[in-house]
Amino acid sequence: MSNHENLVIGNKETILVVEDNADLNMALCEILESYNYEVRSAANGQEALDSMSGSLPDVILCDIMMPGMDGYTLLRHTRSEPQLRTRPFIFLTALTSTTDQRKAFDIGIEHYLTKPVDEQDLILAIRNALRRQRDMEYEMSRQLDVLRNQIVATLQHEFRTPLTFVLGFAEYLQDIMEQEIDLEGLRTATAGILEGGHRLQRLIESFLMLAELQSREMQPDELESLTAITIIQNVVDDSRVALTKAGLTVDISPDNQDLMVIGEPELLHEAIKRIVDNAIRYRRPASKKIWVSAKPLGETYVGLCVRDEGMGIPPNTVKALSRPFEQGDRSDRTEPGAGLSLALVHHVATLHGGQLEVSSQEGVGSEFTLWLPAAEKLKKK
Repeated sequence: MSNHENLVIGNKETILVVEDNADLNMALCEILESYNYEVRSAANGQEALDSMSGSLPDVILCDIMMPGMDGYTLLRHTRSEPQLRTRPFIFLTALTSTTDQRKAFDIGIEHYLTKPVDEQDLILAIRNALRRQRDMEYEMSRQLDVLRNQIVATLQHEFRTPLTFVLGFAEYLQDIMEQEIDLEGLRTATAGILEGGHRLQRLIESFLMLAELQSREMQPDELESLTAITIIQNVVDDSRVALTKAGLTVDISPDNQDLMVIGEPELLHEAIKRIVDNAIRYRRPASKKIWVSAKPLGETYVGLCVRDEGMGIPPNTVKALSRPFEQGDRSDRTEPGAGLSLALVHHVATLHGGQLEVSSQEGVGSEFTLWLPAAEKLKKK
């Protein structure tokens, strides 16, 4: 059996070829069709976007240097569109420097092929991209099943603890109704009921939000161009009372004030607020400050960063914290919770075609960066 026959794919997956050189475009289409792929073609980024508005390809094979909308700009558009942001994206280009390749991988492409491309390298790159896409979809389905089981287990523990506070102190109040009222006892019972109630409220709100994010698809009319530093400033203002009570000050970087992201305002506010809340909740006695900033990654992504002086996270726990209900070692934690906060931030990032990056050192602090698709900078007046 020939190598060609070994690589032929049975299904009719659709490949969108975006290449301004008509001869090369036609040659690529013929190769892909010979491997039983459904093929569509476009001569530039704008034609590709128009083509994808009707039906979505399974893989995008795209040149970088094209007239009008180039490959980098097309990639930025696909990463900002809810239905396109997870589509495998393969660059095909004559740019061969290490810097060019590093830039391509940094902004989230699936593979990078240089011209002239070998036929088998091309097919293998597409086949691997499709396999990774299927693996990702399977893993998402598996995680949903795990999530359902974890919800049941969490309900049995996390909800029972604050509910015990509420019921216990409520019963105490009922018992003393016929006795002389002890004001100190009344204050203690009231505070216990409020604490238990607030803990239940936070848990319920977190569960409801997680359930929404698990099944939600972002619609284009929900997304706005937002100034990154404004999102951060609004969260700091919203958290001012809690920050002051915790003895923490916030240093907002003056750099990159004009960076903008594409996102849904309420979800991004909630994501950054949960990161700031964690910095407050897991602070050390020596913690005095939180640093927040915005930073670019090329022209494609913008990071919203929160750095703290908190307890830090063990290296083997960092990855697990992007999954619901994971908290790592809870023996030193006085705050209750179902480990939902960073999982929720992770889901918000995924919905926006971004990523949550976590770096941490135990006993020193952590830095959380929410990477989001970049929007055009505000035009200077």
